[in-house]
Amino acid sequence: MCDVITALKIGTAIISYQNQKAIAKSQIAANEQTRKNSDQAYLYDLSKIDSEKVSTSREEKAEKFKVQQEANKKLAQNLNLNAGNSDKIVQDIAGTYDMQFLDVARDYETDVIKLYGQEKEAYAAQLRRYNSIAPVSMPSQTGLFLEVATIGAEGYQKSSDAQKPKTTSN
Repeated sequence: MCDVITALKIGTAIISYQNQKAIAKSQIAANEQTRKNSDQAYLYDLSKIDSEKVSTSREEKAEKFKVQQEANKKLAQNLNLNAGNSDKIVQDIAGTYDMQFLDVARDYETDVIKLYGQEKEAYAAQLRRYNSIAPVSMPSQTGLFLEVATIGAEGYQKSSDAQKPKTTSN
């Protein structure tokens, strides 16, 4: 009878080990998928930020062109009207529109700094996702061997004890 119980305990230990191993393998696969999804999300964030950079750059160029055209128009109007000293007209208009150029440049730099911060935030989000992945430990094969050996030894001991002749002491 002890041999059947011992065999069942050994079978249970082996099945338990195999289940733990299967669970660990599935968790490893889930963690790998999480890493892939994190990488995709990071690349999407970077792509979005790059698109914003291109848009910001185009906006800056368009605004500078607009300011330059307005300055040229104003200069041409004043010179055609013969409104005074041409050097003073150029200086006055150039000074006015230089401030607009500085405003455009400042706004562009602010946008670039903001986009740089978004890149850092995207990377930090990826790191947080990576750090949230719990490490997986595989079940110990040595532990299984020791458990089976212990169960076998217990079964052998019980079997040996059962086979010994019983003595009665009176």
